[in-house]
Amino acid sequence: MAVHKLIIHRLGPIEHCELECSRFMTLTGFQASGKSTIAKVIYYFRTIKEDIMELAKTQALKNVPGNGLANELQQKYGNELKKDLENYLREKFMRTFGSSWGMAGEMYMEYHFTKTCTIKISLKNDEKYGAPNYIWITFSKVLRSFLEEKNHCLSTTLLGISDEELKHFRADLYSFFDDSCSVVYIPAGRSMITLLSQQLSYIYATMDDMQKRSLDICTKDYLERILRIKPEFSEGLQGLLVYQIGNGFISKKKTEQALDLIKKVLRGTYRYSNGEEQIVLDNGKYVKINFSSSGQQECVWILNLLFYHLIQENEMLFIIEEPESHLFPESQKYITELIALMSNCGHSVLLTTHSPYVLGTLNNLLYAYTIPAKFSKQVNKVIPELLWLDDSRFNSWFVKNGTVENCMDTEIHMIQNERIDEISKVINEEFDRLLNLQYMDEKGVVESCL
Repeated sequence: MAVHKLIIHRLGPIEHCELECSRFMTLTGFQASGKSTIAKVIYYFRTIKEDIMELAKTQALKNVPGNGLANELQQKYGNELKKDLENYLREKFMRTFGSSWGMAGEMYMEYHFTKTCTIKISLKNDEKYGAPNYIWITFSKVLRSFLEEKNHCLSTTLLGISDEELKHFRADLYSFFDDSCSVVYIPAGRSMITLLSQQLSYIYATMDDMQKRSLDICTKDYLERILRIKPEFSEGLQGLLVYQIGNGFISKKKTEQALDLIKKVLRGTYRYSNGEEQIVLDNGKYVKINFSSSGQQECVWILNLLFYHLIQENEMLFIIEEPESHLFPESQKYITELIALMSNCGHSVLLTTHSPYVLGTLNNLLYAYTIPAKFSKQVNKVIPELLWLDDSRFNSWFVKNGTVENCMDTEIHMIQNERIDEISKVINEEFDRLLNLQYMDEKGVVESCL
């Protein structure tokens, strides 16, 4: 994958930022600085491949065999793939970022997949559009040609669209966008979804389409993904693994490392049994997920999703918000190492975090990679080689004052310590000032006694 480039201008708390998207990215910074905004913009653009796929399938399925005249008219006048995508991306924008009416008219966001394949979202204010801040979609010339070429490219029989045809179309999309990753978005605030585990299917099933559309699209994607794959965990993680090993997709060494880290974080293993989500303890007893600790509730589906896709052969982009939430520092270290393992297994990662423990762990993994090869055996005893991070595929950004700053130290190829200790510096400065006040008071008392 070539380096993708992202530009955001005046969206939410972001005034202007430009950054290159590496295989492993971290975003850190103060609360409400814009980390989630950047993460959602990347999700918005990187899922456009799947949007095109779904729209093309819908287009094809409307061409019902046996209705020649209707199909002929539809081919000639209706269902243009490019137009359908524009309309869908407008709706997707509002479901991801909210109404455009209150946004700055200068807002735009732009993504460069390749030198010639780009998409820009901006706002227009003109009476002919019938609404303020009309969402305007601009495709590059090459992308417009691609969409025209793929218009009505899928054929339909009475049995539907053939798997082989879909496979070829997906390959064309991945090649054109120079992006072979499907996207898994794991939002912050996961514990509430986990807490309502047993009621979740019922709640979601009773929601009408309007209510579902009102959900933030990233949360909706996360929720539907969990509901879809949860039954596959009926025998726990080991059950998943036994089934998948038969297909020969994943090495035993990697899965053992992953299972070890998961057990250290979760203090048990996950199982979905008789409609219940459970944390199974070492003694064979279990705790229902809604009675487990807040840390377990926050992290359980990060762990499940990572392991689930570890044993698949599809390449993924994991966008994970605040994996450290409610976790003790030691567990923060282990979950960060699991995420690093996923990166080293061919997946991409975007991580948002406030935690110096997460960033410190990443620095250790980066540093381990740089130590000369003659010491590799000794280093492997400290940090397993499967977890070492290659700095050439890693980048870290600090989000502050509406923009982003690259916070990698170019000499030692690690995250700058001053960024990791940003808040510690403020706390230490306050403590030093208090010490000075105490010293001055004590000095004054001594002088008055003299």
